[in-house]
Amino acid sequence: MSFKAAQPLFPPPSGPPSSLSPQRWPGITPDTTRSLLKTLEDNHKRWHIFFDMEKEFHDHASHHLLAIWAMGAQGPVIEAAYQTHCEFQTPAFDSPGPIDHNNFWDHLGNQKYYQAYLAFFREELQKKGFSKTFEEYVFSKKANYNDELVAQGKKHPEMLNRIVDGLFHPYIHVGYGAEFGLLGQAAEGLAMTAIHPALSSDLLPPAFFSEPSIGETISNTVSSLTNLSLDDFLSPSLPDLASLSASKVSVHPFTILARVQTDKRFDNVPAPNPFTLYEDLIGKYGPAIREYAALWQPNTSSPALVASHVEELSWLNVIIYGIAGWKEDGRYNADFFYMHLVTSVLFTPSLLAYLTPSSQSLLLRAYFAVALAWYVIRGRPALHIAPFLRGTSALLTHPTLRGPAPSPSKETLPSPSDALAHTPNAWLPIVQTTLVHPNDHLCKIQRALAHFGSAYGTRERGHWGETELAGAEELDGSLFLRVARLTADRLQWMREGEEREQFDFGGFYATEREKEVHNVAGVDVLV
Repeated sequence: MSFKAAQPLFPPPSGPPSSLSPQRWPGITPDTTRSLLKTLEDNHKRWHIFFDMEKEFHDHASHHLLAIWAMGAQGPVIEAAYQTHCEFQTPAFDSPGPIDHNNFWDHLGNQKYYQAYLAFFREELQKKGFSKTFEEYVFSKKANYNDELVAQGKKHPEMLNRIVDGLFHPYIHVGYGAEFGLLGQAAEGLAMTAIHPALSSDLLPPAFFSEPSIGETISNTVSSLTNLSLDDFLSPSLPDLASLSASKVSVHPFTILARVQTDKRFDNVPAPNPFTLYEDLIGKYGPAIREYAALWQPNTSSPALVASHVEELSWLNVIIYGIAGWKEDGRYNADFFYMHLVTSVLFTPSLLAYLTPSSQSLLLRAYFAVALAWYVIRGRPALHIAPFLRGTSALLTHPTLRGPAPSPSKETLPSPSDALAHTPNAWLPIVQTTLVHPNDHLCKIQRALAHFGSAYGTRERGHWGETELAGAEELDGSLFLRVARLTADRLQWMREGEEREQFDFGGFYATEREKEVHNVAGVDVLV
């Protein structure tokens, strides 16, 4: 698909741009797609990208709508889901002035210029396509550390810093545009990036952009993770890679995570204000986190290597969210902030598909650094992998169904009395209850976990055996179903009659008192 002058902002979604991107579930029809596009267009026109300007809480409506559409939700469900967001949005308003090429850098971080940046990026995307626009305004030297701007008394733009800010919300928003081929969604995400603060300068300093990567040797080549639905050019074939040097010495992300767990510099992380925790703590812990993040040097010289890095990050984030919150004798702590690590990493392959190898390296390294920072800032909990696997095995062997049970007939396989005759595929009840649950984050994480379960479900024990992360050798592809079941149980099975619950905000800090003080009860639309 190419962007022409008459190209609609929200055409019917295109196919995934990469074989690593999530596939669509059955249930999509012309009617469901009309409901999707109608609500996306209304959301685009009516609302500002922040529904709370002071706290910078984001408009999640499009995330919710696209996730459940891709999982097969029907039109009335999609439209009802949208209405839950309309209740608290901030109406769109005109910016103080337009944004053009002459003043683009002057109003970064200013929420009042959202509509102006949105109009600017709509035009840029139509003229240049997604790849060129994404490269120019997020990954180029001028978009990050720009000495000419500083000489004029202005600040460095730090656009890569901005896109991973806000618990990855700009990253997620642009990612939806990339995955579904939606110009309007991509423009919203890039405009959101422009008005976000740049809080990760300690993690992404000027030296971060000067570190060479093996991918730079083919920096003019577009990744062959193709079907670039947002562009109008063909990807040239990759050059012969046989002569390229071997990857630089790199430490596995699991090993880095293990070392962070035992570093005393991260002991007793204080429980901060939940609305400003990242900016409150990144200055203190950022330099040490940067040391660890720099140990991972992803090799982007081939699609196979890029795919391996996507898998590493996917497992890493599910381990952090899924295992940190499990207790043998307590309620599952489905951490709201760690949940975003899982929902954001889902879009990494769709974004990588549009980037040159050198920019792929920048994206992977920036993403990993900020994900690692969130692990520390939320309290750096222990990850007891082996006990977790033992304690959640019943979720796999006895997949009980909530609500009224079916009555299998005598010839039902494997036998009418077997639990598998009631629930032959444990994912399907999870998807069904997720589609009608009003929590807009639940569908996002369950979609991500289901995709990882499909992509990596065949991994046997021992696959991750050569890292320093204790217990990683015991992991297998059942991890994603275990975590999905725990998440569904924590937020409750509303379709089956249970009362609504929410993700947890207390974190993993030193004392129970701190957890109670800093828990944000009743907030399930946060950021």
